[in-house]
Amino acid sequence: MKFGLSTLFGRNLWLIVCLIVLGQLVNALAYAQFVARPRLQQSAEATARSLQAVAEGMRLLPEAERAGFVDRFNARAGSGQQQRLLERPTWVERGFLAELATQLGLERGELPWRREANGLIAVQLPGAPIWLVLPAVQPAHHFARTWLIASGASALLALLGAWLIQRRINRPLARLVDAARAVGAGQRRLLLPTDGPAETAALARGFNDMAEALARDEEERLLMLAGLSHDLRTPLAKIRLASELLRGSFDRAGQGDRELLDTLDRSLHGLDGLLTQFLDYARAAHPAEQELPAVDVELREFLAETLALAPGLPQPVLANGQAVHRRARPQALRRLVLNLIANAQNHGAPPIELACGENAGAAWIEVRDRGPGIAPARVDDLKRPFQRGDTARGGKPGSGLGLAIVERIARAEGAELRLMPRDGGGLIARVSWSGS
Repeated sequence: MKFGLSTLFGRNLWLIVCLIVLGQLVNALAYAQFVARPRLQQSAEATARSLQAVAEGMRLLPEAERAGFVDRFNARAGSGQQQRLLERPTWVERGFLAELATQLGLERGELPWRREANGLIAVQLPGAPIWLVLPAVQPAHHFARTWLIASGASALLALLGAWLIQRRINRPLARLVDAARAVGAGQRRLLLPTDGPAETAALARGFNDMAEALARDEEERLLMLAGLSHDLRTPLAKIRLASELLRGSFDRAGQGDRELLDTLDRSLHGLDGLLTQFLDYARAAHPAEQELPAVDVELREFLAETLALAPGLPQPVLANGQAVHRRARPQALRRLVLNLIANAQNHGAPPIELACGENAGAAWIEVRDRGPGIAPARVDDLKRPFQRGDTARGGKPGSGLGLAIVERIARAEGAELRLMPRDGGGLIARVSWSGS
């Protein structure tokens, strides 16, 4: 799953992370300002009063007893307390020493201090050559460390919860994206689950209704084209029969315009091919067509069989190669190859070659010719319906559906159509799959 800022999941997750981190920082500042600092001030104030009382009491003692009093005071202050020997004071100790200096009437950093053997801190009172051990400030430090650990744990739990919540929200959106891509590839019979929150369920129902409407439109379009083809082919057959009868009568009578009859036959043949291409284009994305099961196809043997069905001239040849297996729908794949052959015959030049192969698990089929090729800027245009390539490739005029049919079938088969220049001149039309 992607976490980049270009995805909704990533943006929401990072926004939640930033809000949690910002909340923890505000919480830390509030703790330092309203909890830790007042505690240090109170502790420093109490310690300063104790030190001042000790200093006042020492002035009342005889000088011979002062050293013993200091030793007993320090022993009592460090009794049962042991800390780690640190070269530098912790941030709690630094704050405590600064507050203590302020309470004793000194500037921050002017109070002399040293680390004792037991890890406690001793300070030297102003004007007195004695060192007094301070009570440990470790409890406050322990509290701060506990608070930091608790805050970090709560932040991690919050991040985990945010990730789980966002992942739950993002899952139906990811399904919708995959379904939309499938519809764009030509699939129509797709149904998203309508469970979950009301908003995502409504979105799924809307998508299902749209997919169903598209499927109905595809079916109605195919029925319309099939009916149109039937209605037109019946009179076309009659016209073709009448043309043949006229040709026979003219031959017997020794008169008639043969050139006119040849033009009529070519027009009838072109109309019949145009109707076939319309049907192929509609059938390529028809739901019933996509429901046909895919079977294992040996591509080289399949291409050899398809060559026998290829009409027109020049006749293609099958290039040498190894056997390649791929799961596909044979009828749709045959229409794809025949349309590529027809495109090469009409707009390319011999020799026309068919080839198949496999590279790193990716199977491919190629139709190669030695025609003028296609300008790179026109490749994408010629994959769209009714885009004629006469200006780019020359040759016979067509309906502009040949490559559009190939593109539609390829997408429905999970493949990609690429039109590439051929070394030495010509065009390579390659249909490739990402994996077997």
